[in-house]
Order: sequence, then C-alpha cells, then structure tokens
Amino acid sequence: MAEGYRIWLDRISTSYGTQPKSDRIDALTLAKMPFVDIERLNEVYLPPAKINAMLRLARQRQRLESDIAGRKKRILSIIDGYLPGVRQPFSNLWSPQGREFLRTQLNPLAMVRAGEKALHRFLTQARVRGKKVANESHWVYRACQNIAAIYDMSRSSGAVDDEFFADFQDEIARELRLMEAEEAESEAIAQRIEILYRELHPSDNLRTIPGVGELTAPVFLAVVGDPTRFRSQSAFANYNGVVPDSRQSSDTEAKGLRMTKAGPSIMRWALYQASQIGRRYDPQLASIYYREMVHNGKNHKQAMGAVMSHIGARILAVLQENKPYELRDIKGRPIAWEEARKLVLTNYQVPEEIKQARRRRRTVGNSAKSHKNRREMVAHRAHEVAAAPQPVVA
Repeated sequence: MAEGYRIWLDRISTSYGTQPKSDRIDALTLAKMPFVDIERLNEVYLPPAKINAMLRLARQRQRLESDIAGRKKRILSIIDGYLPGVRQPFSNLWSPQGREFLRTQLNPLAMVRAGEKALHRFLTQARVRGKKVANESHWVYRACQNIAAIYDMSRSSGAVDDEFFADFQDEIARELRLMEAEEAESEAIAQRIEILYRELHPSDNLRTIPGVGELTAPVFLAVVGDPTRFRSQSAFANYNGVVPDSRQSSDTEAKGLRMTKAGPSIMRWALYQASQIGRRYDPQLASIYYREMVHNGKNHKQAMGAVMSHIGARILAVLQENKPYELRDIKGRPIAWEEARKLVLTNYQVPEEIKQARRRRRTVGNSAKSHKNRREMVAHRAHEVAAAPQPVVA
C-alpha cells in the first residue's frame, strides 16, 4: 500500500461454488475478480497506528470486563450455595463494606459466637464515610443464625467445622483478589483509551448523541476510523451487521431473518449498549422501539436491532459532518433534553403486558407451530417476468 497499490478482500469459498479448491485456482480467481466483479470486493482499510491501538485496547478492556462479570457470578453462586440469604441484606455487595465482609466474615458459626453488636461494629467501620449501615447488620446476623442452626446439625458428623469455613473464606478472598486485579487493569486501560480518544476526537461530538458515553464513544471512533470510506448509511449498516439477512430464490423471499452479524462484534456490543440508553432519551429512537414492539409484534432484541441501525446512522453522520448531534422530536424539530425525556415517558412507553407477552419463550409443545410460522414467513412475490405471457410449446 505504501507503493500506491490497492488491495481488496474476497471470500474465495463463494467465488466459484463447489468447484475443486487449490492455491492455483484461488490465485487465478483473485486475479480475475477486479475485472469480472469488482463491486463484490472490499478494499482493505488499514487504520492509523493510534486508531488501531485504541481498538485493541477497547477489545482487551471488554474481555477484562467479561472476566470480572464472570468472577462476580461465581462468587455469588458460591455464597448462595453455602450461605443462603447472607448477601440479600446488602444494598451493594461490591461496595467497600460488602467486599470487606466477603474477605473476612464468611464463618457463620464464629459470627454468631461474636454476637450482633460485633457484626454491626465491623460493618460500621468498613462502610464508606457518609453512608449508613441501616438494618443491614441485623438482617445479615439473622441469616447467619439460621445458617448456623443448619450447620450445627452437621458438626457431629464432622462434615462442617471451623477449618471448613477457613478454606471457604480463602477461596472467596482469592476470587476477590483476582477480580480486583482485573478491575485495576481495566481502569488503567480505560484511562489510556480516554487519552487516545481525546487526541483523535478533540471535539467529542460523538458523546452528544444520546446513549453514546464514556465506554462506547472510543469503540465507535476506533471501528469507523475514516468515515469517508463508507459510501452510504446502508453500506455502514451492512458493515456492522445490523441488517436482516436476505434469502431469495425465484418467486420467494424469506422475511424476518436474523441479523447478518457481519463486521466487528465489539461494534454491535457498543451499538446495543448505546441503543439501550438512547431510546430512553431520544424521541425518534423511542418511537422506533415502540413501533416495533407494539405495532409490529417484535420482541425486545428484534426491536433493538432496528434501534441499533438508526443510532449507527447517527454515529456515521456525526463523524462525517464533524458537528454535534442535535436532538429532535419525531417531526424533526429541535428539542431540549428535558422536553425529549418527558416526550418519551409520555408517548413511547411500551405497556407491561406487551413486554411480558414478548418475553414468552417457545416450549417443546409449540415447536410444530414455530416451524409453521417460519414457513409462513416465506412470502411469495410475483415478478414481472413471471407475470408476462409465456410461449406456447406445441
């Protein structure tokens, strides 16, 4: 590319169907593609070094956040299995107070022996300054009393003792240390991403779009890179994979297919996160979600797919035009944030009964019905050629 050459990408497996495959055939096919079907080729885009670095950091941070969420789920499942009811009194188990409790206070037998006042004193000292313990210590102690009563029945058999809870405590403390190390790394990566983002996008116009925030804006900037490389909004949506797949044959066309999910998965993740927030503040996005859920019978994820496509169009437009996003109502008139939020709450709240109806899962009993519905989704269409007079064969 430094010498001025242009490079394209092509899927060799779809270029010549089921013909025999070899390196020689691949090379010949690639050599002919620019002359035969250049429209199906995608020119390779190599982002600048800082854009590439920000994208790699964003992906690394996403993996760390996924690992952190997994560790939290593991800790909660262990606590619920061995100490049922202990974590429920905490308003936030991952606060400094809750974490200190998980590190040192997971022996219900010792806690009951120490008494409720000792537990209250511990939680008071561990809490964040200015926050109240409320009745957390009382209900935690009551839960420990119930658990201790159950474990007392097992002590005579030797299945449970203080050593058992010491090992249990070590396991949870180890998981916490690993999780907090990952949290520290994630925070360090976030700071570096923000530095790169401010340098590459000093106007910060992306964050003027409702729903685009601290975490998602750098992802959008890194994935898009050069916004002029996308010929249209449709090309950008196809690149992101937030458009329904297409399947046509003769006079039939499959409707209601899933999203193609082409392009970077981190982009779809960021679009989904931005859409979840954006539809609560942008009347245009809220009306799209409302229409898909209420009038078109879509479930939440299907409706979110439509919102993701529209918020993606906003992102590309802001980057191409290099100006802030202007919030508007469904008629296109500029509107203030407070008025927009009020409009969303007043006119575009999906009724709870519709949400529940869309959440219903398919069961084994209605699998035949689902197959029938899938067949009915194939809509027959008459082409002009099919409708034209046909030659009579003698």
